[in-house]
Amino acid sequence: MGDGQIIYVANVTVDGQSFEVQLDTGSADFWLNSQNVTFTDANNTHILASIGYLDTTYATGDVYIAAAQFGNYSIPQQAFINAPGSNATSDNDRGLLGLGPSEISQVQKQLNGSAFNGQTVMYNLFDAYPNTSTYITFLMARSNLGTSDGGIFTVGETDPNWSQILDQPKQHVLHKLDQWLTLMDGVIVNGKNYSGHGLFCGQDNQSAEAYLITQSGLIPQYYFDLIYKTVPGIKTLSEEFGIYQLPCDTNLNVSMIFNGTEVPINPLDLTMLATDDNNNTICVNAFAPTSTKEDAENLIDFTLGDSFLRNVYILYNYGNWTSTNSDLPYIQLLPTTIQSEAYEQFDSLNNARIQQWEQVGLQYNGSSSR
Repeated sequence: MGDGQIIYVANVTVDGQSFEVQLDTGSADFWLNSQNVTFTDANNTHILASIGYLDTTYATGDVYIAAAQFGNYSIPQQAFINAPGSNATSDNDRGLLGLGPSEISQVQKQLNGSAFNGQTVMYNLFDAYPNTSTYITFLMARSNLGTSDGGIFTVGETDPNWSQILDQPKQHVLHKLDQWLTLMDGVIVNGKNYSGHGLFCGQDNQSAEAYLITQSGLIPQYYFDLIYKTVPGIKTLSEEFGIYQLPCDTNLNVSMIFNGTEVPINPLDLTMLATDDNNNTICVNAFAPTSTKEDAENLIDFTLGDSFLRNVYILYNYGNWTSTNSDLPYIQLLPTTIQSEAYEQFDSLNNARIQQWEQVGLQYNGSSSR
């Protein structure tokens, strides 16, 4: 087991019943595992839709329409895939709510041309509340294990303690994939600035494309080598999947640069804890190298997932992905990690997360052996 399988959840009420669902900025569809649930006032469109994932899990079922409540927002008619028994749930969640634009929604495509509204939750929310600012924000809290645990999620407003994010530079979204995709300037490793070396460099041949979503992290091989391959004692565990073992006391000094803004990465977020075949605690790289095949379809240079997002307060503005805003979509980033403090605190916090990890492992193994 490893500590990288992190999900972020929220409660959504559909047809009067509450569901804890994953929040995913990398997709746009809403589906529910409705096993042992009976919908009384939901309308079955009898139109089949299916969402598949890279880990081969899926959610398949008829699209239903029902009243939904998300936070303080009510949506009279919301489309969702009714997927009883889906194997794509985890940690007792009951479905997934995609926070991406309607352009990538499978439900919207399936219902297009029908008598039903197949728009996404966020599109319908902003449409129903036209005076609400068309953005969401995330701030991910850190657990004792160094992974995300809780945090802040807002719609149409910022957290009062982090309102200065509205003054940060706007990172305009690239429309290449209709996703939360933008350009980044480069990476600082041990005080040295590096740029370019991506498959899809910008017009200046220096910037690279970065996908800012709640998923695992991927970086170009060039940057992977700069960050990890120079670490003394590194061992290859799986070259195929880009997994390498690092000494657990590895304290790395890395920042990402966006539009001139430096975002320091806490060294706790550059490695992950795992357990090897001998039940020993080991540390592995948190960012894996991307493919180097230049003809790979839809390949992005950087996928800066959870490990990056734990170091920023991030604002996603939907702009003209909604019916109420004609501006282009953009992202704003407010760094939350103070690099000098993170570097100084690393040893004590790292030892604490290893101890916590091993305690959790003992409890897991003990309960499994009964």
